[in-house]
Amino acid sequence: MSNDPEITPEKPAAGDADLKLRALIDRSARVPVLFFLTSSVIWLLVASLLGFVSSMKAHWPGFLDWDALFFLNYGRSKPAFINALVYGWALQAGLGISLWLMARLCRAEVKNPLTLMVAGHFWNAGVLLGVLGILGGYGTSMELMDFPRFVWPILFVAYSMIAIWMITMFQRRRSESVYISQWYILGACFWFPWLYVTANVFVHILPGSGVMAAATNAWFQNGLIFLVLGPIGLAVAYYLIPKVLGRSIHSYQLALLGFWGLAIFGGWAGMHKLVGGPLPAWMPSVGGAATILMLMPVIAVAINHHITTRGKRGLVEHSPTFRYTVFGAVAYTLLNLMAALYCFFPMAKLTQLTSASVAFQVMAVYAFFSMTMFGAIYFIVPRLVGREWRNGRLINFHFWFSVYGTVALVGTYLLAGINSSVGANVWDADFQIAVTQSANFLRGTSVAWAFVIVANGVFLYHLVLLVAGFGRKGTEPTMLGHHDDPEHAHAHTPGGVVPSFQTDSSSLEVSPHA
Repeated sequence: MSNDPEITPEKPAAGDADLKLRALIDRSARVPVLFFLTSSVIWLLVASLLGFVSSMKAHWPGFLDWDALFFLNYGRSKPAFINALVYGWALQAGLGISLWLMARLCRAEVKNPLTLMVAGHFWNAGVLLGVLGILGGYGTSMELMDFPRFVWPILFVAYSMIAIWMITMFQRRRSESVYISQWYILGACFWFPWLYVTANVFVHILPGSGVMAAATNAWFQNGLIFLVLGPIGLAVAYYLIPKVLGRSIHSYQLALLGFWGLAIFGGWAGMHKLVGGPLPAWMPSVGGAATILMLMPVIAVAINHHITTRGKRGLVEHSPTFRYTVFGAVAYTLLNLMAALYCFFPMAKLTQLTSASVAFQVMAVYAFFSMTMFGAIYFIVPRLVGREWRNGRLINFHFWFSVYGTVALVGTYLLAGINSSVGANVWDADFQIAVTQSANFLRGTSVAWAFVIVANGVFLYHLVLLVAGFGRKGTEPTMLGHHDDPEHAHAHTPGGVVPSFQTDSSSLEVSPHA
């Protein structure tokens, strides 16, 4: 769809009344959104530390091997890491950002933020109990469902309280237009409770055979990534890219194709992880076919973003939000290509039951989702606190250390898994050979985790300064570099040629009525 000539960065569409409304919305959302974002970044640092410990334990079992630290063995630190990353950081950050996006797109204030704060405290309490339960030896050994059985109702109730508020906000929206970001957010609001309750009921309350529990767990893992984290990440991308560029999304029809393709195929995928296992052959076959068919909506999203950003990609040098969002959007395409490759039996045989599965999780939760959330946080927080980020160098530092750490983690985990699998498949060789073949790559993962820890520590420090009121009061938005292009200066985010917390007048993503 062509760009609306009446809505450009040079000719703001927002009048004084509109700007006042946005200010009221930001004020109403400030406390709960900042709570979710700050809490999630703290969990991100905790998860990074646990990821480093589990990585060190994988190739150096004697690391921190003290009696008082028995709870940090590999069998506990590894599931604690991935659950803290997903539930403590990813889902909580997604909830906070989705709440702000829904309020802005519905043009509705956040009513009764106290309820959201209570839900947020319950969510953090549930995650804390879950992580401590895993470290204490009470985990269930079901990937991404490792929390003790009493935790999942707490998280379900907390998520439902927040999701109900977003659905209610959507119902009282001031405009008849429905943006594609709202479709994705509403999808995540419905899909997570469905996935979470169904999986936990059939695994913990009405358990069947161990084989079917494994199948249910595989279905849940895939759904959590593609039907919850994926929609939230895409909602952010579809909102931020037009905001930064000052132009509408190229095609609303392509955007809807991407959404409904995800909705149709996403719930069927996942079983391909169990190819070759003691399951009916049709189950992994259907899962593999659905995962491959997922490439159609992914390609639609990629084309839409590619055409929308055409001629404006130079902004990646200057805009923190655009840089992170573009990286996340590219990672989303690569993530789905990786998932499709895993469906083929030769590749599945090399990656099953190895650290290659961690490579996929890092690609999904960090390379795609986390980088997109970072872009959103750099965009949103200045609007909530009325100040700018203190230092563009710190943002640049965070980006490059995150990129290096993420790419290195995906590569080293994947190579370690493939090498150990190749060694284990030699029937007449000592299993120790397989361990030795992957050891050097696992050492590389530890180095990569060190970079991620430093990056997230800097990010938390920068965020706390801004939230605490120590941000910059300047009249220019925080940029990654200096440029003299007036068009880019206006289109740059956060903000425009005035501080980002004072303006929000770039064009929104296209609506069906635009």
